[in-house]
Amino acid sequence: MKIQSVKYYNPSFTSERRKFDVQGHIGSHYDSLWQRDAYYYPQNILDTVETNNVKKVLISSISGLNPQGSKFFTSEVKVADDILKLQGNDKVTFYPLLSCQPGISQNTDTVKDLLEKHNFYGLKFHPTMTNMSVKDNFDIYSEYLTLAEQKGLPCVFHSITDGKSDPSDIIKLAEKHPKLPVVLYHVDLMAKPDQMSRTIDDISSSVKSGKSNLFVDVSWLTDFDGKGEESKNAIRQLLEKVGADRMLFGSDTPIGEMGDKEKYRQFTDFVENTVKEFYKDKPDEAEKSLNKIFYDNAEDLFINKKWMQAFDKAKKMSMKTIGIVAAGSLIALAIIAKIITGNKSKDIDNRASSVRRA
Repeated sequence: MKIQSVKYYNPSFTSERRKFDVQGHIGSHYDSLWQRDAYYYPQNILDTVETNNVKKVLISSISGLNPQGSKFFTSEVKVADDILKLQGNDKVTFYPLLSCQPGISQNTDTVKDLLEKHNFYGLKFHPTMTNMSVKDNFDIYSEYLTLAEQKGLPCVFHSITDGKSDPSDIIKLAEKHPKLPVVLYHVDLMAKPDQMSRTIDDISSSVKSGKSNLFVDVSWLTDFDGKGEESKNAIRQLLEKVGADRMLFGSDTPIGEMGDKEKYRQFTDFVENTVKEFYKDKPDEAEKSLNKIFYDNAEDLFINKKWMQAFDKAKKMSMKTIGIVAAGSLIALAIIAKIITGNKSKDIDNRASSVRRA
């Protein structure tokens, strides 16, 4: 029995590590990859994540990301109503994202009204599915991000170099809103190694120069379909150039393999193992990084909103500095005025003496 037990035992690294999955879906769409109608339900997510110790999931409705006029197209108002009805269970909590339609909607009035009435945890964009590219609809996307910044809501984007959801365009958009957290789902989905490296370099450069507040999730950086080494290299590059502080665990559940709890576990193990290999001589650093990626970063970003706290603190400091500068300016003006007044008095006295001497 002992021999059989040892032979059978295949430990899951992440089975006991708590997780916050930043990418879950409900709703319906036409799956062009499999060429079929696809339907996703809350129970599909629960069946997949519950046994993998996922505590929280950000959920968006894929119905609200369909192109206008298509079979499954759903308005921003209707999709908001659907997503707000969601409930997890006593083990898994769902947090709703609002699926948005820049380009289809020509202004943010509808979304603004929804955000004033209801509680969402971020805005979701899928330029590829809505068929509204970031590049060709840049200004209206920017209006949505302005609203998100005002409401304190991070924005998440489907990211793939396809002419619609290009990471390069999303980065430019994020740089127009440098304080707002913008998450690139998948980093650059299905990118070849060279393209993936360029995208990671662009993200790193933008963040390190202070131009943006970008984050990435690791969805589909898996060892499925013989992509293990490519995915490992991408995760290593992210750790090295972007840092664990800006990496999030996301799965795309329950789409594809992410609707299978065993495949889901295989994916999470792969991510954990890759991070541990990267920090092979620094086990404490590996543990801290894994906790950040799998849970802490998402908690701070979407729930605790520490970025907003930092933003508010910086704003207060800025106002305080302005106040000090303004007060200093007033004092300086007063001193200058006094000097000028004094000089004028001396000028008057000198003129009077001159008259007397005459």
